[in-house]
Amino acid sequence: MSYSDRLTEAEFAAFRPNAEVVRYLEATRERLGVKRDEMNVLDWGSGRGEYVCWLRDAGYNAFGAEIRREAADRGEDLLKAHGHDYGRVITTLSASGETDLPPNFFHFVFTHYVLEHVADLDAVTREIARVTVPGGCGFHVYPGKLRPIEPHLFMPFVHWLPKNPTRKWAIAACLACGIEPKWDRLAAASFGRKAQEYYDFVLNETFYRPMREVRHSFAKVGLVVTPVAAEHPALRRLSVLPSSLKRVVGLAVTLFQTVEILVRKPPASEFTRVEATDAMR
Repeated sequence: MSYSDRLTEAEFAAFRPNAEVVRYLEATRERLGVKRDEMNVLDWGSGRGEYVCWLRDAGYNAFGAEIRREAADRGEDLLKAHGHDYGRVITTLSASGETDLPPNFFHFVFTHYVLEHVADLDAVTREIARVTVPGGCGFHVYPGKLRPIEPHLFMPFVHWLPKNPTRKWAIAACLACGIEPKWDRLAAASFGRKAQEYYDFVLNETFYRPMREVRHSFAKVGLVVTPVAAEHPALRRLSVLPSSLKRVVGLAVTLFQTVEILVRKPPASEFTRVEATDAMR
């Protein structure tokens, strides 16, 4: 099955959420003292709705926001089959990154390999800040800017190159060596069309940024950012190392592998909690 196909029950049964997303979601819930069915969760860039369905099945009050309505619609049948109101729990993002979601509502907002596809990051962080309840958190996972293998095309170093014919040439070279994602829709396409489609994708739909730029965008809207990639369980075995060396390892991870950041909206007197409307329950 392909991501461009409708989400099936068999495919969803094999779905496993990112363990760190769930871990920080639960840590936030426990800190806030909120019951699971009262925990308002937003998957920003929800795609076909796998996370939304999984979280609602697990008892969370979860919602999804997706900019590509055709992608969201591919999960409609499965969400309905699980007893979830698709039209209520999935909302469409506008081209400018705005939603019709209520302000100060979500206790936890997360993205999973989404921020690298966002052209206007400031618009997204502004909207995330608006819908997050004071004291609420977010968790965001995205590829490091210098990750050696482009995580969508699986081609080495092509995203390090300028967005010009040099990058297109590198993509064609990888393709000639048999390195490609093998998208189903391009199975019968010519070499030239594949090279063009892959180039158009990384040109128009990927925006790799240093963590300081992402952090600044969240900070501008009053959110506090804490890098947590080094706290991943896979790296905890390094606890025996000196703290200075651990910081170096953590920095290397965020540059060359995956960035994980925890975002918190500080409680403040100017933030007034907007109670959930019946439409969002």
